[in-house]
Amino acid sequence: MNKASVFSAPLILPYSAINANGRVKADWLLNVFQDISSQQCSHLGISGFDMAKKQLKWVVAQYRIQIHDAFKWLMPLTLNTWRAPWKNLYEIRQFTLVPETPPGEEPLPPLVTATGIWILIRAESGKPVRLAPHMPAGLLDTPADRAPRIEKPARFDEYHHETTFPVRFLDLDLNQHVNNRVYLRWAVETLPEPYCFEYAPARCTVVYKKEGLFGDRILSRIHMDLSGPGLRTEHAIIRQETGEELARLMLEWTKISPMDIFNNENG
Repeated sequence: MNKASVFSAPLILPYSAINANGRVKADWLLNVFQDISSQQCSHLGISGFDMAKKQLKWVVAQYRIQIHDAFKWLMPLTLNTWRAPWKNLYEIRQFTLVPETPPGEEPLPPLVTATGIWILIRAESGKPVRLAPHMPAGLLDTPADRAPRIEKPARFDEYHHETTFPVRFLDLDLNQHVNNRVYLRWAVETLPEPYCFEYAPARCTVVYKKEGLFGDRILSRIHMDLSGPGLRTEHAIIRQETGEELARLMLEWTKISPMDIFNNENG
């Protein structure tokens, strides 16, 4: 990582980002990842608005997220991101969410690390395009050292629970497709009681396959594995009308104790 290429923004963990367990909402992380990525892209001249002028779109193909530790309400944070191209095919984007370091002390380890894969596609056909013809000079000069493995999940034949969701207007982004954070919310919402109150996500992989559209009915299916020390789940997000799989998610969860957010001592 070239420090000069890192784009940073301060954050204060808001009340709205905390769930009923006092833990950070996993889909909130995807919101802030998208926000800071879009800010940096705007500075570089490659934002979604810039690409729309060329009849192109950025789409997220995959996220891998690791939550290393719990958060505190009103905790001052720094969100960092940096980008690098991979073989003129797509962008690899890294993220860290780090607690503010007190003056004179060593930097604290990140609370969250994540990697995303962003692909540039033609707006009309949805077909991927090479980066070079559409990127400003210099942005392809420092390619990534290595690329994350692109997950190809196996067939999803067995599931333990299923929940149905409508695609609502507020689920859509500017492309009028379901926003990438919503798939993670659908997956988490399918974890049944009492597990949803006893576990918190620690690792998450999201593989996006097709776009969800306004008016769709969504089936969110979950396979649960409690054979290890924690909980592992696999999720299929399916368009009910056609049976098409829109996304696949793999989560690892840790057992948690209830946290009292109102005394601001949670963490």
